[in-house]
Amino acid sequence: MSPGTRGHGDVEAPNRDVADRPGRGQSLVEFALLLPALLLLVLIAVDFGRVYLGWINLQNMARIGANFAANNALQFADPLTHDATLALYTNQIGSDASATNCPLAPGQPAEPTYTDVDGDGNPIGPGDRAAVTLVCRFHVITPLIAFVVGSDLNVTTTSVFPVKSALTQTTSGGGGGGGGCLPPTAGINATPSTSGAAPLTVTFRDASGGGSPTGWEWHFLDSSTPPVDVFPASFAQDPGAVTFTTPGTYTVTLKASNACGFTTTNPGTTVTVGPNNPPPGCTVPDFNGVKFNSAQGLWGTPKPPGAGFSTTVQKGPGAPNGNFTIKSQSIVAGTTVPCTSTITVNNP
Repeated sequence: MSPGTRGHGDVEAPNRDVADRPGRGQSLVEFALLLPALLLLVLIAVDFGRVYLGWINLQNMARIGANFAANNALQFADPLTHDATLALYTNQIGSDASATNCPLAPGQPAEPTYTDVDGDGNPIGPGDRAAVTLVCRFHVITPLIAFVVGSDLNVTTTSVFPVKSALTQTTSGGGGGGGGCLPPTAGINATPSTSGAAPLTVTFRDASGGGSPTGWEWHFLDSSTPPVDVFPASFAQDPGAVTFTTPGTYTVTLKASNACGFTTTNPGTTVTVGPNNPPPGCTVPDFNGVKFNSAQGLWGTPKPPGAGFSTTVQKGPGAPNGNFTIKSQSIVAGTTVPCTSTITVNNP
């Protein structure tokens, strides 16, 4: 049989494209069924990746904040520098947080906390701990995860650093680490006394140690919250005599600085001013018509019958001798004068 001719018993082979069509349709159906599950897995993986990245960024921010708190513990504790230091701390963390996918939760960043590790009563001493805890709020995009944990997920981390700012009082300022550069250790000399009745005058002088200071900043604060300066700040090395006229409790602080750094007295020097209670006086009796020999009994002690004066009645110039009748006196009767006053009497 010649090529191109078909015999009676030949069978024509089926078309391959037609035979594959049922398999292709089945694959499309299976893919359509699996696609939502695959997309869900992808979204879950993306969400977990975003959460993990946000947590890493939050850890870095917490470490930055804890390091700042450890280096500025004295500034956080000082009421004069606390607000400015807190603003620097907040801005530093906030600038980093603005570039992350997990924005800080309301009220963040919280102020750092200090722990008294060595139990000496001072939580900002060398070796104590500065801790910063940050919370960011992550928005979940996967519906299934959002159904389980909510659409917003709080991510929390804490970083702890040893306090280092207190070390700058005995080491080079700013942590430069060498060269013999020392910041001053602020100190106050107050004489003659920091307690007494109003008006109380106290002389203040710089008594700083460590490196020699080149700048001084004195504050005279009352006991209100927050404390308020009752006198203008002084930038002299020795502000000299300061008179407190109002009873109350005052705190005097000194910030001493040089090119290597600064320290502030913490706590400051406390000045206690009490009320001015003058000693009670004595009332001058009326000696008109009284015999001189009886005057001392009315003038001195015991009281009564005397007025309580500790001195002796004196005869005035030209007074008669003997027990004369008093007609005049040098201090008006009925007035109150110090009990150490001296009176003279006469006739006339």
